[in-house]
Amino acid sequence: MTDVITLQMPNVDLGADTSLFRDLVNVWWKKRPQNITRSVYYDGEQALKDFGISLPPQMAGVKAALGWTAKGVHAVTDRSRFEGFVDSSGETDPFDLEQVMWENRFRVELPAAQVSSSVHGCSFLTVTPGDVQSGEPAVLVMARAADVSAAIWDPRRRQLKGFLSIVDVTDDGQPSEIIMYTPETVYTLAQTKTGWIVNARPHLLGRVPAVPLVNKFELRRPLGHSRITRASMYYNDAALRTIVRAEVSSEFFSAPEYWVFGPDASQFALDRWTAVMGRVKALDVEDNEAMPQLHRFQGSSPQPHTEMLRMWANLFADDQDLDVKFADSSNPSSADAIFAAKETLITTTRDANALWGHGAVEAMQLAVQIRDNLEVVPDQLRSLRASYTDPAIVSPSARADAYSKIATSDPSFATSRVGRQYAGLSLEQIDQIEAEDRRGRVGDLVSALRQNPAASQPASQPASQPASQDDLNQANVLKAKADALGVLRRAGVDADEAARLAGLGDVKFIPGQPITIKTTDE
Repeated sequence: MTDVITLQMPNVDLGADTSLFRDLVNVWWKKRPQNITRSVYYDGEQALKDFGISLPPQMAGVKAALGWTAKGVHAVTDRSRFEGFVDSSGETDPFDLEQVMWENRFRVELPAAQVSSSVHGCSFLTVTPGDVQSGEPAVLVMARAADVSAAIWDPRRRQLKGFLSIVDVTDDGQPSEIIMYTPETVYTLAQTKTGWIVNARPHLLGRVPAVPLVNKFELRRPLGHSRITRASMYYNDAALRTIVRAEVSSEFFSAPEYWVFGPDASQFALDRWTAVMGRVKALDVEDNEAMPQLHRFQGSSPQPHTEMLRMWANLFADDQDLDVKFADSSNPSSADAIFAAKETLITTTRDANALWGHGAVEAMQLAVQIRDNLEVVPDQLRSLRASYTDPAIVSPSARADAYSKIATSDPSFATSRVGRQYAGLSLEQIDQIEAEDRRGRVGDLVSALRQNPAASQPASQPASQPASQDDLNQANVLKAKADALGVLRRAGVDADEAARLAGLGDVKFIPGQPITIKTTDE
């Protein structure tokens, strides 16, 4: 019998946060076995659970494996394609988040965190200041799996009350290095030969610098449900037993049993393999001896096991909303059946994207707060949204046809970001198209100013007189200059230099500047 390992609670004093620390450690220890179990199923390393009835002793240690569980997880995560962040202003990366994402490999690690969320029900993103001297980015965004983490949800504030990350454990599974996040402090705890060392770093965020990426949010389960359900684990175990039983049956079916009545047994080879595989055999029969009689006993067909395996596959596919061809690829399914199966999976993916995107947005809001030393989230940053590719994958021709029909009735739809996304273009492609359009407009404006330098002079005509064609031309030129000034400023050009290049050298800037204007640290 395996000894039961009990938790050795770290003996530390964190003041008012000591009780929260103990609760988090207990949560991690309590959830750890089921998290490990689901990881084992996802990795396809779950051992055969034999009932001890139908398998011979020689096959008791068979290393059978089945990849259904991972396929069920990736059916959703592979359809989830993160593109980037957008906000209500329509500006391209107004908060300079692309730099934060690039420094933290966010586009690579977010999909991995989403897979972990599907396996365990949730994963986490921690956001803290980085150690620039050691090569870390200024803002450090780290993905944490649930099997090495613990969190407690605050239902009134609708955010985490506390978060715990297990960085390292001993050989017997006891925590030896821990990081705890609270709304005021980040604690780093490390075990040494003389005891625990605690390092406390206060912060001004007013909330836990960690956000959950939740799969299947519910009021009674605010940190989500695993996509690896208890039912799917049972179907996986049952299918694994069926596969092994089919192997045993096929051994008997492929080597039928023969009985010979009459001759002396010494006339047969003692080696079983030679007796079974020998192609030509001869028996010595005397005249006065009875003729030997040969009887063949065929083993049972493995077909019943095949039918049972198909049954388990159908049950698993229904539980995981998989395509019908997963269970039966021998015959093509009807178009309606394929559409019905994908429709449920598409809805599931959209719901997952909404929850994962909400967590990603909260992480970026924390990153901007830390980077810009802000105690509250800026109003414009509250409109930030995560953009995902539509999981309803359709053919390019169908997208193009729908895009063309809508653009015909609404021409502004054709050149809008929404329209281009609807047509199937990624945010990266849309950004490149818009950048090329801006470069073309600036070039046209510079050419117009060179051809008509007098148009840059301010109008002196009294307002009481009706506007002439020259007035309208001057107004259009002024508007074009203002547009050029905005493009140059958003590109990071100094204010006075941008005004000079745009032909607005006398313009006066009010103190401060919009948050959409990029600045450099002096």
